Amino acid sequence: MRLNLRQGISSSLLLLQAWSAVASELQVLRAVVSDSNMPPYAIFDETGRLSSGLSKDILDALAILSKLDIQYLTLPRARIESWLVNGQADVACFLNPDWVAEPALYHWSPPLFATRQLLIRRADSSPIIALPDLVGKRVGTTLGFTYPELAQVFALGDVIRDDAHTLERNLKRLEQGRLDAVMSVDLSYYFFMTNGGMGNFAADPLWSSPPSVYCAISRFNPQRAANLLRGLHTLVENQFIDQQLRRYKGETTE
Repeated sequence: MRLNLRQGISSSLLLLQAWSAVASELQVLRAVVSDSNMPPYAIFDETGRLSSGLSKDILDALAILSKLDIQYLTLPRARIESWLVNGQADVACFLNPDWVAEPALYHWSPPLFATRQLLIRRADSSPIIALPDLVGKRVGTTLGFTYPELAQVFALGDVIRDDAHTLERNLKRLEQGRLDAVMSVDLSYYFFMTNGGMGNFAADPLWSSPPSVYCAISRFNPQRAANLLRGLHTLVENQFIDQQLRRYKGETTE
């Protein structure tokens, strides 16, 4: 009888611990920040911890509106979609339905802002204003990123895609003559160049319309998803995100 009592107490304690862990997890917003996001989208400290940047600004504000603590999950771009689908993560930002394999698997926030792709080249090279100007050239791209405008010519080999993990690494290779051009979003490139950037470069805007970026939200927990969608609508409507963008562009905010 004494043994059974001890076993019963032990089982109850284990069950209580399990329920406590579940309750704790339900109070945490699990936010993905890809380790391939460039500053100012994501700024990591020397230990690899997310310390600042636009992603942290948005997700911290979203956690406050949602009355949740926040846990940042630093993942490679290739793993983000599976973590959202499987319920291992709740939200990931700076995505677009055209950039994922099955957009219907996620809820999508309203558009956060539009971002223009740039083709960076050495200043003494010819402008890149149309697709034929890229034929036969080697273009530095970011590992794990999708480039719908150039997907076909990359696949055919008419333009050579050459991945690196960071914008800085790509620009170093461009400066050394190992690349003919580098693809970057405007915010990352201008932020880099105005904060101790390198090289003598010129930037040509890609000829397609600037795409908008969104947050993708896991459908795994419908109540959590609805809560996050409300929060993201609020952040867009009250212009919080626009104010943060202007700050990173060095524009004055009122």
